Amino acid sequence: MFSEAVKNKLSCAAFFFLPGLSYSLVTSRMPAIKESAQIDDLQLGIALFCLGIAGCIGLFFSSRLVRLLKDRPTIAAGASLSTIGLVIAGYANSFASLVSGFAVIGFGIGLTDALMNAQGMFYERRYKTRSMNLFHAFFSLGGIVGSLTASLCAYLGLSPLFSFLVLVVPWTVVCLFGCRYLQEEDQTKKASTASKSSVAKRSSYPLVLICFGLLSWLAYDIEGSVAEWGSVYMVSSKEADQAVAALVYGLFSGTIFVVRLFGDRLRESVGDFRLLPICSLIAFFGMSIVLLSASPASALCGYIIMGLGLAPVVPTIFSLAGKCKGISASEASSFIAIVAYGGLLVVPPTLGWIASHSSLGTALCLVLVFCALAFVISLILPRLKNQLNLSGSLEP
Repeated sequence: MFSEAVKNKLSCAAFFFLPGLSYSLVTSRMPAIKESAQIDDLQLGIALFCLGIAGCIGLFFSSRLVRLLKDRPTIAAGASLSTIGLVIAGYANSFASLVSGFAVIGFGIGLTDALMNAQGMFYERRYKTRSMNLFHAFFSLGGIVGSLTASLCAYLGLSPLFSFLVLVVPWTVVCLFGCRYLQEEDQTKKASTASKSSVAKRSSYPLVLICFGLLSWLAYDIEGSVAEWGSVYMVSSKEADQAVAALVYGLFSGTIFVVRLFGDRLRESVGDFRLLPICSLIAFFGMSIVLLSASPASALCGYIIMGLGLAPVVPTIFSLAGKCKGISASEASSFIAIVAYGGLLVVPPTLGWIASHSSLGTALCLVLVFCALAFVISLILPRLKNQLNLSGSLEP
């Protein structure tokens, strides 16, 4: 009925969708989870730190598990663990049980996140097409579905656990059946072997790749601030009810989803190195509206503007990183993922610590600093174009 290429593409999209769905469900119900576990902002920050460090551990072990189990079983394991972690978090009635659930979620998402971008690169290489923006759009679509479901469940007074069970469990089953159409490592054996060899010998990375890593770290943390603290901020500072607060990540992800559908055309018309600083400024403007707004409605508009600015950033970074001279696409992707996840270890607990000693609004001012730093780094990138293979690129 469908060609092998279509089946492979749909399977890749499904495994981009699942982490977005899982992450959105747990973050959109964060106020209810926080209340159920009876914890404060500092403890929530620590729990999110555990989620981040578990994600780093999953990322670190993913390549080893692939060598032992191959790609499909490893991705299936990551999807299953994410679901188990959500169930544990849904049942959590204490700080310890919440940390346990977040750790399992983080490890599962780490495994899946590490491999889904590799699958996207394998697809682009095999079928000679640009699809990374589309795949990342499905991650955002998962965020939309998760947020809307969480908002409906919050409106109906249903528990976070019900929100998790109603979507994640059946979707995980779909993914487990769909993983048979993913590409195995042996289809890119030469590239993988070259990557491992270069890792063993490499003592440094190109400056342009380091800049991409820092930019991805900032982008992940800006997005994470919306997902992990946006709904809490709406309830505590904007006096929104939980049903409205749960819409934050859905509207944010919805904007990102729509923009990413046209992301490749946008890159071609504007140019990558002009697009990135523009995106940083738009994100800065959106976050300023969130912090200065007096009503939940205007704060939601600010989050929508943030999504508009951040949408093309991460796919563009991964696409450009795959063109670094003297380094394979797989190695470049792994480097960026590790740097980005490293930032997730530091920022959530830092925001929680600042919020516990001052206010959450003060803590989120740090996001404005991240947007400004992203703007500065994106201005440096054009001077490093000679470190990229841009032959055939539309970039001027």
